[in-house]
Amino acid sequence: MNGEKIILIACDETAALTAIWNSIKGAVHFPHQIITATRTADAKQVIKSISIDLIVWCFRNNQLIVNELGELFKNYQIPGICLTRKFECDNLKWDKDQVVFTCLYEHISNSRFLATTINSVFQLKTGVQKVKQPETLAEAALRQNSFGINDNLSRYVMELDQKAELLQKVKERIADLYPRVDHPVRMELTSIVNTIKSSVRDSKLWDDFKLYFEQTNPNFLLKLANKYPELTTVDLKYCCYLKMNMTNDDIRNLLGINPESVRTHKYRLKRKMALTKDQDLVSYLRAVS
Repeated sequence: MNGEKIILIACDETAALTAIWNSIKGAVHFPHQIITATRTADAKQVIKSISIDLIVWCFRNNQLIVNELGELFKNYQIPGICLTRKFECDNLKWDKDQVVFTCLYEHISNSRFLATTINSVFQLKTGVQKVKQPETLAEAALRQNSFGINDNLSRYVMELDQKAELLQKVKERIADLYPRVDHPVRMELTSIVNTIKSSVRDSKLWDDFKLYFEQTNPNFLLKLANKYPELTTVDLKYCCYLKMNMTNDDIRNLLGINPESVRTHKYRLKRKMALTKDQDLVSYLRAVS
């Protein structure tokens, strides 16, 4: 990402504003400047006065902000991230020409969630800048799939990541307890660990993920399966994650495996696809459209 990004945080609660500020400062690792506003009038003035790259907002009434600032989002081609509470997730509405991502405010303590969303927005915006005008940012968002990004898919992957992280903590706690309990309890703990492992491999999770993924990457899996029929379901999962530009750590967290397993599987994928040593697997998968 070239140049400093200017992020506007609009929030009418001091504690929430501080939490958002700290989350962005601690997790976004590219040059950026943060400007804050506690009222819609202040946010409007900032948007009109300065070239804003992204708006992150969290108000007691988020729909009111969408209504009042919607035209500015559209006119100035500014994407936004709305931090929502659980009770309002399904009720928020915005114009089709506005690019709005949503992220649960309850996840703000895990800075990776917000950072992942912010990175996704800027990757999307970078791709949009290369699109011919007068295509709008929202129209480009619907067709942009270089990294497999859309609101539903980004949010779904983040939720999977949170689930995997939580289950890993449960497994670590069980490992701590295991030496200090009697045999019947150990059997129960072992059963719980096996259940956790099964949930990571849950086929329904994969079916749901494919549904979102194929909305932004139509025919990707079909083309791979036709060209390389020996690819397994796990192989195709890896291909999707790599197509989305996930790191080894991202994949490790989602699948609940160790880093060496990720590297080994990527090596095996290259062999199955008969790629040369000099061919980059991620670049190859990105080119499959």
